[in-house]
Amino acid sequence: MNPTAPGNDPRLRPAPLEIGTSVAELIDHAFLGSTAGALAQATRLLTDRVLTRPGTIVGLTIDATLIPGGVAISTLVPLLQGGYVDWIATTGVNLFHDALFALGLPFFPERPDGDEPVELCEGDVFLRRSDRQLGTDRLREILATPDFQSPMGTAPLHDRLGAHLRLREKSEGVEYPALLSTAHELGVPVFNPAPADNPLGTLIADLSLVGNRLVLDASSDLNLAAALLDLAGPEDQTAVWCLGRGAASNFALQAPDHLRTVLAGTRATDYAYRIRMAGRGHPLPAAESREGPTVIDLALSTDLSIALPLMTACILDRVPPRPLKRLGARRDDLIDRLRQDQLAATLARPAPKKG
Repeated sequence: MNPTAPGNDPRLRPAPLEIGTSVAELIDHAFLGSTAGALAQATRLLTDRVLTRPGTIVGLTIDATLIPGGVAISTLVPLLQGGYVDWIATTGVNLFHDALFALGLPFFPERPDGDEPVELCEGDVFLRRSDRQLGTDRLREILATPDFQSPMGTAPLHDRLGAHLRLREKSEGVEYPALLSTAHELGVPVFNPAPADNPLGTLIADLSLVGNRLVLDASSDLNLAAALLDLAGPEDQTAVWCLGRGAASNFALQAPDHLRTVLAGTRATDYAYRIRMAGRGHPLPAAESREGPTVIDLALSTDLSIALPLMTACILDRVPPRPLKRLGARRDDLIDRLRQDQLAATLARPAPKKG
């Protein structure tokens, strides 16, 4: 709802805020300026169009460093539990810190007392060096188990890691499950398009030197992302919501081109909706002109760790929970379908003219 005057009068006529105003009402009635208005526009697109269709497949990419501040548990987990996000691509740094949350290791909103060395994770969020090392050692133990002794994409890697972390959460008495353990339980694929740039990737490389047989397969990740796009039927749609710029958003935005190649250009393959948001100091490129998808590019002059919880609160308030698609559990079937569609597209391709 836009607080504009009735009829053809284009003026804004916002109503004063009242005690008890909800987050959704706040966004509707007070987010009217350039930055706030763009945030409200993206929120309304999600709540009024993207998420109202239960069959729409929604991906979320996260290049901003958000998880050390608790955004995964406070904001991302509810999005998964409500069926509002069907797959995720994010940086390995986010996933490493999420795993430390799952292992029950403490993060602090200010530098903890004492002389023990600490490291700054995000903004003013701190982690003791000794806790980081303890978490690294525990993750090393997990990655050395038989579940991780074969080549695989990052989606099955994170699914198996989430299973182990969920067991640790229960044994450690962790009150709220982390992102990876929740994604495992709900069947939400989690991709990391640049696994070599973070502590998890370092662990995997280190273990390979002592005989660990885990090798990450980027091709299988891209094929699975294309298969998720290929899954949408005539009545369904696909959407991608990008937070920040980097490898995760590039991975998601590359998937339609890959699917187009796989299907030999026999049908349109782009997302129906693309919402791209960048934080302060990270402007987006000029909006692309593409036929078909609805593209909203937002260069927000605020922190995405502020924008995401606001938008999530509005989604939870306005959109009923959607059926869980459990795409991770359907991974093999999705790849088989992609192969069949590729074969059909190849057979339907006109034979090259001789001479």
